Amino acid sequence: MVTRLRPFLIAAAAALVATTAAGAQTTTTPAPNAGAPKLSPQERGYAWAAPVMRRLVADGVWPAADATGLDRDATRRQLARGLVAILRARGAVAPANAALPPDVAAADPDAAAIAWVASAGLTGRRGTPFRPDEPATGRVAGLAVIRALGLTAELRGLSRIHTADGRRLRIPAGFAPAVLTRELGLRVNYPFQNESLERHDAEPTTVADLVGMVGAARGLSAWRLSAAAVYRDVTLPDMGDTQRTVVEAALAQVGMPYIWGGDWPTPQSPWGGQAKGGYDCSGLVWMSFKGAAKPASMRLGTDLLGRTADDMAWEAPRQKVRLANLAAGDLVFFGEKGPRTRRGGIGHVGIALGGAWMIHSSGSRAGTSLSRLDQYWTSGQAWGRRPASMGAPPPQANAPATPVTPAKPATPGAPAIPATPALPPASPTPTPGYAPVPLP
Repeated sequence: MVTRLRPFLIAAAAALVATTAAGAQTTTTPAPNAGAPKLSPQERGYAWAAPVMRRLVADGVWPAADATGLDRDATRRQLARGLVAILRARGAVAPANAALPPDVAAADPDAAAIAWVASAGLTGRRGTPFRPDEPATGRVAGLAVIRALGLTAELRGLSRIHTADGRRLRIPAGFAPAVLTRELGLRVNYPFQNESLERHDAEPTTVADLVGMVGAARGLSAWRLSAAAVYRDVTLPDMGDTQRTVVEAALAQVGMPYIWGGDWPTPQSPWGGQAKGGYDCSGLVWMSFKGAAKPASMRLGTDLLGRTADDMAWEAPRQKVRLANLAAGDLVFFGEKGPRTRRGGIGHVGIALGGAWMIHSSGSRAGTSLSRLDQYWTSGQAWGRRPASMGAPPPQANAPATPVTPAKPATPGAPAIPATPALPPASPTPTPGYAPVPLP
């Protein structure tokens, strides 16, 4: 069904691109600047990063001679420059007489930046080779940036995600920084027409994506950083084997980009081609129940028939559950009118983990991430669905306490995380789960 539908959807999306918002990030379309260098054809898809690069150059943390080539693979020396920019923005001062890594000469133009970040342990163990001209992957860059922001407790909490009975959940490499960079808005989601530029966290990051992450990290408010404290202890309710199978299949996709119509980790999906490996919201559900090897062998998704979020929301009325009763493996739906949303209006779906946690692929998160339901589009939360394969959730004798979101500080003018992200622009497409603009 999806294979037959996808060509029509892609054609419809292409027709809408000219009149639809380009992406979730407000920096996607830069203001014209007559004094800026002309971008090469290869760089035009990264034009959103040009203003950020100009600011880094103006602030003296990035050499002007290395400000072009936004499409290049970023190197570890460039990562060091970006980390220094973040540390300075947070009021840090370079340590005196910081030791250089053994493979970096004192005459290296980036020696001071490399010595600082290496001595702080942001990019690896102190005293080990730095390899300044090697490409920096998105995973390495994200981890270093989160460390520079001082969120080590949050990294530890996510890496130890477990259920109340003490059982750890299986997670992919780089899981913790992938979640935090997405939840803090440090990743850019590319518009539909440029989705081929997206990169998995295990791939080298581009210069554009690196400077975008650095620019966003420099501007983070104290409130937004404090809100990440909910990740210091991620304890989920106990799960049965079937629930755990679906949840771990979804967690394995963290680090993948948001791709419209995506349901597979590579461009060649069994259900039809896609621009890049990655997922849209319902595609992550499709993979977690029907695509991953273990859930597929257990036939866990046999009663999931429709491919879009709206189809999934309406096709099995008897499986509907209240939001207050969500358990691990349940689907949770979102629409512009919350529980009063009508058919055709459900635009987003995630997989509940219990304890007010959800895993989903979202344009505002630039891919698959782990979010708190009390921090994500609260006015749009509609209802849940418990697929028949999930059965009844296990007794919760050891149910964890729900973490409390940090209170907003009283500092005048301090920006807060909006409780309700902006709704996606209305679209005439007849299949809401495939809107060509990122869903919230």
